[in-house]
Amino acid sequence: MKNATRLMKKGINGLIYGTKNIILRATSESLRPRWLWFEVTDRCNSRCIYCDIWHKKTTSDLLTPEEIEKILSDPLFKNVEYIINSGGEPTLRRDLREIILAEHRALPRARIQLSTNGLLPERVIDVVKFAIHNGIDMDVGTSLDAVGEEHDFIRGVKGNFKKVDFLLHNLVDLRNRYGHKRITPTFGFTLTDRTLPFLNDVRTYANKLDIDFLVQWYNQSSFYGNKGKDLATKNSMINAVQSLPDTIIREMWLKWLAGKSIKFRCFAMYTFCVLKCNGDMSPCLSLWDVNTCNVRHDSPTKI
Repeated sequence: MKNATRLMKKGINGLIYGTKNIILRATSESLRPRWLWFEVTDRCNSRCIYCDIWHKKTTSDLLTPEEIEKILSDPLFKNVEYIINSGGEPTLRRDLREIILAEHRALPRARIQLSTNGLLPERVIDVVKFAIHNGIDMDVGTSLDAVGEEHDFIRGVKGNFKKVDFLLHNLVDLRNRYGHKRITPTFGFTLTDRTLPFLNDVRTYANKLDIDFLVQWYNQSSFYGNKGKDLATKNSMINAVQSLPDTIIREMWLKWLAGKSIKFRCFAMYTFCVLKCNGDMSPCLSLWDVNTCNVRHDSPTKI
């Protein structure tokens, strides 16, 4: 019941903000990003069956915490409310504490999320405790595609589930101690033909821990390096998607599965954008190869 209430509130808020943004876009050219997805690093220690990021050549000259603070202090980002720190695997960076602190100094009103595969749970817990003690509110999202060894197989690393389970239980303890506002644990489930049989197990697991989980579309993009790797058959997905909470995203997903158009006016580079670990900026993960500028060399306000 708690999960359903939280999801309903998110859906209502999303509808309000979405309608407001459509009106603003139609009447103004001054929309600024409210959500920022930041590639902390392109290194990854997972070996997922549906993602080949770990095959890619990694970037050596990463944005430093000092550069990140300077970039996010630009007026373009003054309305940012949510920063998603992802990768690759963010916890592979030894200066992750300093990155989180730099983001908070630049945008003290923004909520910060750490997205992790859970393979380094102690490091995640250390960063969360650091954030709490520095007055930084955080969401922590990890990945969970099955309960037990099947998750290990899908993610390509033996023992992954035990580490995720350990991490989530510790995050729940921190949430219960400090409150939902200070720390909110969640996890994401990527829906493919391989993971579909485990959806109910994962839903039961989430309910036992009283945490939200997000069922994510299987996406093919140069970001993931998985173009042409079709692991999601439309017909097998319909019943699973119908079992999800009634949201606008769910209805769009069902339209797509039925072969109908889901085209809409996209807000990438309006209210949402991507910052890569080398300073390049792109509209979104689906348009990963479209680079608008490099914020190491250009002011973000010139985009």
